[in-house]
Amino acid sequence: MTMHTRPSVLVIDDDPDMRWALRTILADVGLAVAEADAGTAGLEIAARTNPAAVLLDLRMPDLSGVEVLARLRCQCRSVPVIVITGYGSISGAVDAIRAGAFDYLTKPFENADVVSAVRRAMAQQGAAPGRPGENLREAVTGLMGHGPAIQNLIAQMEVVINTDYSVLICGETGAGKEIVAKALHRHGPRAARPCVVFDCGAIVEALVESEFFGHERGAYTGANERRRGRFELAAEHGTIFLDEIGNLCAVGQQALLRALEERVIYRVGGTAPIHLDIRVLAATNVNLVEDEDASAFRPDLFYRLSEYAIVVPALRTRPEDIEFLARRFLDQTQRALDGAIIEITPDALDLLREYPWPGNVRQLRNVVRRAGLMASCKVTAAEVKACMPQSTRTAVQVPCSAMADAPLRNRVQHRVREVERDAILNALAQAGGNKAAAARQLSIDYKTFRTKLKTIERHATANP
Repeated sequence: MTMHTRPSVLVIDDDPDMRWALRTILADVGLAVAEADAGTAGLEIAARTNPAAVLLDLRMPDLSGVEVLARLRCQCRSVPVIVITGYGSISGAVDAIRAGAFDYLTKPFENADVVSAVRRAMAQQGAAPGRPGENLREAVTGLMGHGPAIQNLIAQMEVVINTDYSVLICGETGAGKEIVAKALHRHGPRAARPCVVFDCGAIVEALVESEFFGHERGAYTGANERRRGRFELAAEHGTIFLDEIGNLCAVGQQALLRALEERVIYRVGGTAPIHLDIRVLAATNVNLVEDEDASAFRPDLFYRLSEYAIVVPALRTRPEDIEFLARRFLDQTQRALDGAIIEITPDALDLLREYPWPGNVRQLRNVVRRAGLMASCKVTAAEVKACMPQSTRTAVQVPCSAMADAPLRNRVQHRVREVERDAILNALAQAGGNKAAAARQLSIDYKTFRTKLKTIERHATANP
């Protein structure tokens, strides 16, 4: 158990690996953290230190998370509690929110989601609620930059932020669509309720309706308990964010259209209606009307989702923001490494501005953070160039002379490996380093993609 005199955040979790992960994530953004490995110990620390926020696991050996939450509500009524639950126990998180929890996180979670939830919780405790839309400009520019393209983006957001319009957020992979969606929620009138994220490309067709609407116990083989779906989690004044909506299968499109038209859903196998009071945000990286890859997308659903449309600019169209973003990512790297401040040289910035960034801001972040890891106190053009995708491809090239005398079969196999390698590395670059997105782009499963990428990396090490 680790303690600070007055922690900013208290983590209560019996899993030491999870405590370490959360401590690292929060320390990376400058927050102090106290830890407790059991509910009783957590209550004692909370009573002594009055933390600004609590991250609470729902399953612990001595006291359950629900019991700890109830006691925290009594002894530290104003402290916001964020509960942590496994993917299969979302219903427990919903019950916790109804019992007074501020928000919930589902394992596995993204680092940014942890930081976002904690900051919102701390802001709720430390300041009176502001007007919807207040501080939107500051929040977006602090993450995306200050150039004219971002100012125009914010102007688009300000038009719709205080409404309940469904918003379609368009932009390339890695451009910042999720930042826009979460900003619309956090600074809008529904900020006090959950924003539920659903990746439309990450679920098989047979389970779409169960994921959307939940299921009753016994609804199908393997449905051993009742489970609430994503729409029900956001049903009471919340927001649902449908990421990469263009990947949604036909069955899912039909179910979604029905839910949006009727504003009533039913769990799979259930008969009790669940009324929806939600705001719908959706994101796409393709033109759902004109793009051939999205030709199967229902026009009637498109018009339901696009009551208002926002276009997120690609990074290559706003090079004026690259210096700001690069310095922000270097600051993150410095905090993660707990080292000296890392500077970036003018020639390195020029190189970053000249690159087209097919993976947008996500790719820039990966390159800058890798360069910051390599540098001692300054990031130069040499470090930046070494972290660009081209250097990776060059490193794994095998001289043609090595295959000159090989049998035809071996030459064919070698050529196939080259094509496969280039396809994988190109997809990874376009996805900004996001392996799951790259796997979807190549229409292969994530496990296969990782295996092939490891093989490429192994060959690169063996043939420097």
